[in-house]
Amino acid sequence: MSIRSFIGAAGMSVALTAFAAHAQPNIPPSSPPGYSSAPAQPTPADQSDRLRQGLRLRPDQEGALQAFVAAMRPGPGEADRLRDQARLEASLPTPQRLDAMVARMDQMRAGVMTRVRATKTFYSQLTPEQQRAFDTLPPPQR
Repeated sequence: MSIRSFIGAAGMSVALTAFAAHAQPNIPPSSPPGYSSAPAQPTPADQSDRLRQGLRLRPDQEGALQAFVAAMRPGPGEADRLRDQARLEASLPTPQRLDAMVARMDQMRAGVMTRVRATKTFYSQLTPEQQRAFDTLPPPQR
């Protein structure tokens, strides 16, 4: 996968998350503790290991890897915040709802740009061989 595809996938992921939260303001409560119908999400440690092994990172690249993984992680409570915004916006008159939608899209773009900068910074720390390997990695699972 090329870096453009990776960045595009990251941006699309953010946009789809926001769209899903907006389109479904009455999301049912989550499953009881200890029960999950979906496979476990990869942890930041899993993502680090996947990149560390797939790119054959050197010990001196560990700091760049950790900064990259941290930047890719959604903020705490991001999904809840988007759901709350969607509920609030549903009660607004159309002009205000549209303004809120534009503001939300601006926030999402800022988040995507943060991830783009983090990806470029990490990529610049890789050797040409590692960059080629990075370009072919599948996108991270969420």
